[in-house]
Amino acid sequence: MPYQSLAHLVEQCIAGDETAWRVFVDQHSRLVYSIPRRNQFDDSACDDIFQEVFLAAYRHLDSLRDAQSVSKWLITTTTRACARYAKKNKQQITLGEIEKLTEPEIDRQEQIHAMHLGLEQIGTRCRELLIRLYTQSKGMNYDLTAEEFDMPRGSIGPTRQRCLEKLAKAIAEQEGLSGDS
Repeated sequence: MPYQSLAHLVEQCIAGDETAWRVFVDQHSRLVYSIPRRNQFDDSACDDIFQEVFLAAYRHLDSLRDAQSVSKWLITTTTRACARYAKKNKQQITLGEIEKLTEPEIDRQEQIHAMHLGLEQIGTRCRELLIRLYTQSKGMNYDLTAEEFDMPRGSIGPTRQRCLEKLAKAIAEQEGLSGDS
């Protein structure tokens, strides 16, 4: 990671580093897009909300140096943008239907976001194996998985464990970097 912490990344964004801004947006785009998607906005609305949220983020960069507050800020800002969009466009979504900002929901979204960032860091093979193993139904076929990944059936468990350890380390490093502000 070319940026030592989120605070460093934000400092580079404030300094006008376009690459840093792209990294910031890339790291948080899935989180922002997930909220209007869950609230059943169409693609155009999701794009408009995305742009509104990241424009607001750019304007408030100086206050977004703490990794723990960034996700909460983005979730809150995105949810409010969804509500404004629905009201402005007279959509049949009432404000009560828009995702509630309860502390457990914010924590859940932050965990999902951290997991996605961690999955991006652990390498393609591990990422694909974990996604395959944890998104299948309970009756997962280890023989088919072994064939798809060109590995002995008995290696799936130990490989999964190593991949989970890599994921846990990547997530822990994210949390460790958040304290560097």
